[in-house]
Amino acid sequence: MALNIGFDRRVKLEWLDAAAWKAATETDITEVRKYLDDFLQSECQSREARRKTITVLTRIWVRVPQKHRSLQERALGILTEDGPDTRLWLHWGMTLVAYPFFRDIADIIGRLLALQNEVSLEQVYRRLAERWGERSTVRRASQRVVRSMVDWGVLQDTAVKGVYIPTAKKGPASASVQLWFLEALLCSEATQAVILQQLPQLPTAFPFHLDISVANIRQSKRFEIQRQGLDLDMVAIVHR
Repeated sequence: MALNIGFDRRVKLEWLDAAAWKAATETDITEVRKYLDDFLQSECQSREARRKTITVLTRIWVRVPQKHRSLQERALGILTEDGPDTRLWLHWGMTLVAYPFFRDIADIIGRLLALQNEVSLEQVYRRLAERWGERSTVRRASQRVVRSMVDWGVLQDTAVKGVYIPTAKKGPASASVQLWFLEALLCSEATQAVILQQLPQLPTAFPFHLDISVANIRQSKRFEIQRQGLDLDMVAIVHR
């Protein structure tokens, strides 16, 4: 059975802003969809295109599964309290959690950029096809996700079509924002426990400068650090 891609539209940053801000003040999904439909009138001429785009946006910020509701509520609180510099951290974290397809693309790009200075759409697609299959829908959706990342300012076009370079890492962010972001990263990972020393290099967080201290993580009630072996610390979410 084919995996559900879900994120198959090009999404602009201001559209995510609109969805998040509305979600912070409105709990009725029908009202949120109506607001976004009006908001996107000039951007998406086709009603069907608007419908599909709204489905992507609401999956990220509104139709959040119960197990991730606390993450969403705290993100909306940060959104209304912090400045605009934190919004991309929140959008990225919520999108990783909402869409495994997006998460896999972020992981692939992060791993490639750790080895080289640029990344091509073809490289991303080849690695993506290993898990998601060699389907035309996978190719189209991967193009749209990468174009979204360009719009969000984390990747930049080059003179060669389909080849991208990373922009400067986003940051710094407050300890509270980074702790929230770390939780979102762990929620999106299959294992939900990562080596503490490897946190700054997590591939899925490639656009961001993570400099959260071990002391901050230890003081947080949302994480636990477990020693494995002589010098290996694993950080995981505390499940209540």
